[in-house]
Amino acid sequence: MCPLPPGRRVTIHDVAARAGVSQPTASLVLSNHPRARVAVGTRQRVLDAATDLGYRPNVVARSLSQRRSYALGIIVPDIRNPFVADVVTGAERVAADAGYAVLLCDHSVRDAQKHLEVLLARQIDGVLLDAVGAAALSQQALAGVNVVLIDEPSDQWPGIATDALAAGELAARHLLELGHRDIAFIGPATDVHAFRMRERGFVRTLREAGVSLESDRWRRAPATVSGGRDAMRALLASTARPTATFCANDLMAIGAVKQCFTAGLELPRDLSVVGCDDIELARYVTPELTTISIPARELGARAARLLLQLIERSTHRVPTARPLPVRLVARASSGRVPSRSA
Repeated sequence: MCPLPPGRRVTIHDVAARAGVSQPTASLVLSNHPRARVAVGTRQRVLDAATDLGYRPNVVARSLSQRRSYALGIIVPDIRNPFVADVVTGAERVAADAGYAVLLCDHSVRDAQKHLEVLLARQIDGVLLDAVGAAALSQQALAGVNVVLIDEPSDQWPGIATDALAAGELAARHLLELGHRDIAFIGPATDVHAFRMRERGFVRTLREAGVSLESDRWRRAPATVSGGRDAMRALLASTARPTATFCANDLMAIGAVKQCFTAGLELPRDLSVVGCDDIELARYVTPELTTISIPARELGARAARLLLQLIERSTHRVPTARPLPVRLVARASSGRVPSRSA
């Protein structure tokens, strides 16, 4: 086989010639077409030829011929949150395996509607909306667009969610089982579904056990480390500090732990703190953070798979998938109620 002239781009025709197959057969193999029926030996010859020649698929040409961009958009609330980053990682892995690029848009730095307009202008094949308020986006702009929602219920679009209600319930049961009754809650003032459900599950479980949260035990703050720190500072300044606090996410909980340390408190001897998400940092703070583990990467991966199914038209209805399960991860930041309140 004659080598290709140096500098010339390797084409699908070159791969087909090297493998001894037709160009359409080579194209089917290299595009990973789900309906392609190619013998195992033939497929391997094509793949070996592509590797030997250093073939790189021409995505632009494929997009023009198939009228697809082979690109997905994902709009997230704040990529600085490690939980959100894990969701994106899960989605990107699935998309990349299917030959799609992912265009990431951060709602914290630009309005979601403007992000959507830019994505649609690039002729993306579909978009993932991660807790950014899909109902507030232009319904006209979304008409005819493949859309999957992440952690946001809707009767209009399909989605994948986690069991946020159970997350709050697990946190409440854990603290109740440790003997706590003077309990506080730190969470954002937001309409984000996951945060509202975590709070609802937590409060409902406490009330069923005969425990109510006094008004000075509710603290609203941004869902950030500094927000959790400031909220805990206010709780510690109250007449009688609580014996335990549940934070709506791990970032807030880490800030709360930091403020306890600054105030000279020892966790969990003086106060217990529970977070939610189980981000990687939860295992590296001191003490290690008790939290509710939410499967962030699986959440993103399943959302991406569903979006690809819509694009391939392998599903035509709105799926009703069960929420992904969550679990308690008990670590060192929570313990039995201090003796002063036993």
